[in-house]
Amino acid sequence: MAEEKYIQRAEEVDKHLRRALSVWDIAYLVIGAMIGSGWLFGSLYAGAMVGPGAIISWIVAGILMLFMALSFSELAGVIPKTGGIVRYPQYSHGSFTSYVLAWSYLLSSITVAPAEAEAVVTYMSAYVHGLITTSGLLTPFGVGVAFGFMTFFFLLNYFGVHVMGKTNTGVGWWKLFVPVITIILIMALFFHPKNFSLPSFLPYGSAPILFALPTTGVVFAFLGFRQGLDFAGEAKNPKRDVPLGTILGFIVVVIIYVMLQTAFLGGVDWAKISVTPGNWKALTSSILSSGPFYQILRVSAIPILVVWGFFLLADAIVSPTGTGWIYEGTTSRTFYGMATDGHLPDAFLWLNKYKIPWVSLVASWLIGAIFLIPYPAWVLIIGFISTTTVFTYMVGGSALVILRKTAARAPRPFKLPVPWIIGGIAFVAAFLIVYWSKFSMLWGVDALILAGIPFFYMYTMPKRFNSNRKAGIALGIVYWIILAVTTIFLLDYGVVAKASHLLSLKTVPPLGKIVAETAPSFVAWVVINIATTIGFTIALSRRLPEDVKAQVKAGWWVIAVLFLGLIISYLSPLGPYAPKYAIIPYPWATILAVIVGIIMFIYSSLSGILTKDLVIAMKNMGIDIVGEESKKQ
Repeated sequence: MAEEKYIQRAEEVDKHLRRALSVWDIAYLVIGAMIGSGWLFGSLYAGAMVGPGAIISWIVAGILMLFMALSFSELAGVIPKTGGIVRYPQYSHGSFTSYVLAWSYLLSSITVAPAEAEAVVTYMSAYVHGLITTSGLLTPFGVGVAFGFMTFFFLLNYFGVHVMGKTNTGVGWWKLFVPVITIILIMALFFHPKNFSLPSFLPYGSAPILFALPTTGVVFAFLGFRQGLDFAGEAKNPKRDVPLGTILGFIVVVIIYVMLQTAFLGGVDWAKISVTPGNWKALTSSILSSGPFYQILRVSAIPILVVWGFFLLADAIVSPTGTGWIYEGTTSRTFYGMATDGHLPDAFLWLNKYKIPWVSLVASWLIGAIFLIPYPAWVLIIGFISTTTVFTYMVGGSALVILRKTAARAPRPFKLPVPWIIGGIAFVAAFLIVYWSKFSMLWGVDALILAGIPFFYMYTMPKRFNSNRKAGIALGIVYWIILAVTTIFLLDYGVVAKASHLLSLKTVPPLGKIVAETAPSFVAWVVINIATTIGFTIALSRRLPEDVKAQVKAGWWVIAVLFLGLIISYLSPLGPYAPKYAIIPYPWATILAVIVGIIMFIYSSLSGILTKDLVIAMKNMGIDIVGEESKKQ
């Protein structure tokens, strides 16, 4: 069968990857990816939204993301694979789940390198004129410079994981050194403790602590733990080094980010930045917006801080650049991982003489560069990246539980206790972060994820399962038309634009009237697109073998999560009606999201199946899980 051919081929191609990364290389891949533009801008936007309580936002995000990192670390120890994030769903649930999550992950990873390039250019604008406009957007010249940085990311990756890994480990020391020294200098010489009570520790209430996670760069800064997982197939001793390096790097960076936020909040001198004391929201329109930590150092007028500010300007190039080249490599591994699962043409598996998937790398470079045009500013793209990435992290919790059953005999150098609890927390945490992304972001993200499903009909199903290609193409085109028409007229116009118009009136109508005029459009969009997704997928798979139908059935939880997150967001203070007119107020909407997340975790865990991919991967490790299952029966 075609499916088995792709599984075997994936295992064979993996053997040709170069194993060159040590535990410290893995740790610094994580550190290098996490200490990028997030440390340069995240403290500003989180502080502006939450106030002094932003410190809690970083701690909460660190704890939530740690559970996700722990879950994936055990998976990486069991099956260390390059492009692992997009391949673990293939082992736990099959091709349908794998494809939807891989598509979402691709959307996110491909946009990180351009985001980091934009961060570099934004800081460079402090001493190079003409890079950004007065509104903070990149000029055509700025876009060209950003593309030049992306080309550098591409070249560094092209010449091999050994070159990139060792270069990154060296740069990693610099990326640790500069933030730590910045923290020490500000807290020792220019710290204002009274800021933490202006006007209170939580001037805007407790809700922003959570809502800031995906929208201000907090979660974005923590996404980098996945780097060690994506390069797992290229580690010297992956079963030990990948889990250890991932957790080690993650914990170090969380501590640094909490201290950075503390130093930033205490370093704000209200008089010198011309902002009313305690007006945290005004920080984003102050001089701090062009370079938060640099401007704090500059306005201090303390010689040693001013001098250090020039080192920080250099780091404003080094840190995002280091993160950018890591993510350029990560995106190429995502293309590679999708190709091994049969979702992309074989060309994406081609390796150059340095054992790098070069076609995948070229695609990540050029397609990523295109995003510089519609998103010409760092702050415009981080919410999109955070939401699409964390959506894919949900599977880590349920895959942890599933593989404990389906691959029970596999060695686990890194084995977590109480997997149902740790996996459940990881799953629910990811679901909450997606929900907190706000309806204004989430509806577009959901539409883009759904837009990838026709490719599954047109390419993956015919190639991997020998389904009817013509029928797949026809239904895929119809799917796109339905999705586009309903999204434009029902969601964009019927909900977002209409709700915005009603709320802008001098006399705002009662909530009942606003809902009456917009809810039918939202309900119609949900019903039509759920029916289209389920109906078309079943229609194309009904004549396929039972094991293929089982893979489709195992993936329905992903579709359920996609729509349920959007529905809860619509009803919540994060919805289109603003907090004042929320159908379900805070904190009840968040409590509802937790309950739904728990239900979806159980559903996802029970949906897991014993896939052929897992059987063959285990067999290549000398473990016959099919034989063991037969003995049990």
